[in-house]
Amino acid sequence: MGVTHHGANDRTRVRRTLLTGLAIAGLVATAVPMAAPVAAQDGLPEVPREKTFVFTPWGFATELPNPENWNPYNQGPAFNNQREIGLKGIMEALFYTNLNTGELIPWQGESYEYNEDFTEITLKLRDGVTWCDGTQMTSADVEYTLESLRDADPSVTYASIFAEWLEDVEVVDDLTSVIHLTKPGPRWFKDNLALGHENHIVMLPKHIFEGQDFKEFTFFDLANGLPCGTGPYKIVATSPQQYVADRRDTWWGVETGFAERMPNPERLILIPVADDAAMSNLHITNAVDTGNPLQPGTFVASKEQNPKIRSWSAEGPVWGAPDGCGYNFIFNNMKAPWNDVNVRLAINYAINRQQISDIGYEGANYPIVLPFSAYMAPNWVPGRIQELLDKYDRGTPDPAKVDEHMTAAGYERNADGKWAKDGEVLTVPVYGPTFFQPSFPIVQKNLQDAGFESTLEADPASDWVDKFTNGNHDTLVLVHCGSLSEPFDTLKDLHTKFTAPIGSPLPGSIIAGQRYSNPELDAILDKMEAMTPDNAQDSEYMDLVAQAVEIYLRDMPEIMLTEELHVVTYNETYWTGYPTSDDPYIAPYPCWEAINLLIHRLEPAAA
Repeated sequence: MGVTHHGANDRTRVRRTLLTGLAIAGLVATAVPMAAPVAAQDGLPEVPREKTFVFTPWGFATELPNPENWNPYNQGPAFNNQREIGLKGIMEALFYTNLNTGELIPWQGESYEYNEDFTEITLKLRDGVTWCDGTQMTSADVEYTLESLRDADPSVTYASIFAEWLEDVEVVDDLTSVIHLTKPGPRWFKDNLALGHENHIVMLPKHIFEGQDFKEFTFFDLANGLPCGTGPYKIVATSPQQYVADRRDTWWGVETGFAERMPNPERLILIPVADDAAMSNLHITNAVDTGNPLQPGTFVASKEQNPKIRSWSAEGPVWGAPDGCGYNFIFNNMKAPWNDVNVRLAINYAINRQQISDIGYEGANYPIVLPFSAYMAPNWVPGRIQELLDKYDRGTPDPAKVDEHMTAAGYERNADGKWAKDGEVLTVPVYGPTFFQPSFPIVQKNLQDAGFESTLEADPASDWVDKFTNGNHDTLVLVHCGSLSEPFDTLKDLHTKFTAPIGSPLPGSIIAGQRYSNPELDAILDKMEAMTPDNAQDSEYMDLVAQAVEIYLRDMPEIMLTEELHVVTYNETYWTGYPTSDDPYIAPYPCWEAINLLIHRLEPAAA
């Protein structure tokens, strides 16, 4: 695996970019327009566009599905209001992390410290943090939130994490608590409560939640100030068409001197967007400031019509920042024939990752073999891991190895040149959410060229979620996420504890859905979990990393395709101050907790 860019064929990229531009021109009429003026629609005071920050969810939808549910733990995986707007100045977090540098950014919390065996964490809250109703945030809120998650129904978001890890929370005083873990967890606090990534675990106001049904309480009553966070904004109107948050008159950050001023936007508005063409149109017409990313070709074509839009990088074709994920081709390792390592290896050698990057993504990403993102790979891959990558050479397409492994699996080519066993042709589905479909035709063509029958289906709904979580699938194109600082972040997903029999839902994250089980790897991961990371080539921890990586490359329980680099698009017509490669104060993703810092860094664009 490398993190260098391999350029696409220039003529191919230009041709595809022009085609994308024509598609935008033809589809512009389907774009979802900017919502009606808020003052007229909701009886709120009018706020000028230049003082309003407008964004979309991370994902396509024609309506916002949860306008009256603001409990961040009972909304399910499809759409969480904390993820889409709450994290932008309404419900704040204890800490954030700049994933570009690893820097910890204290917010509601001042510090946390482990004991010697990593079973206790002493958490210090910042003095003066208050909820929107003026009530001080205290350690009692921490105790209530974490222990409620520990005791919650397993269907509650994040409940399984706390059921496994949390013994209890000891309140020492209003600003000090001790979190007792059930086992050593040197990375547990950061991964769950300080990462600023897709860990949307925020503290709740005990004085509002206590006595309510934790699973059913919606935390929504605008007339009585709910939802109530500690941030400088409050929700003032919600509907399937838009959510509106207005800046509060006061905020603890200014009152305590933590911040010099209130954030500049007077109003935040979340609106839905139907598809890539619609998102392009919103940017071209300056109706949106950021939100769902554009496909690379769409971005280039849109930028030609509106030079005020940009992404993480000022120059292409690699416009986007790492997502902490990689696109992958997932096998259901509990189901034949995908439980045969030779079949998995044959499919691996049939796939041309470089073509996926060049053709599917306009050269805007690059091939990978391990589930390690560019946030961590440069610090871990050189040396022993690179030696393993060279030894196994899983990233180079090889028709001879396809033949070798399919023959070893008991298949032979029939009269039509298709791989078959006992007269039955093997069909390899290329299936997954529509979001990932740029890779689908390339993967299918690779498979067909290698002698596999292959079907193609992009799921425009979310049927894949049920199929995947219950194991009622064969293969799936999705992502493997989590490799933000060290190898355990993603290797842990291959632990047997994240599997379940076919027909039963997966425990924990749906990303850990390979249904792969290997006691040898489990034992290695158990040791890694209790240790602090150390990338010294001769360290005990690196020994374990190398052992785990070798098992991964030997068994190939999934096929990593390319790094996930989204073209998160910013419109600088009204606002500047976005995180970029030139000013990487946070990772740029609007759906990650640390995007809260963006709200405080926005500046009005120069006239």
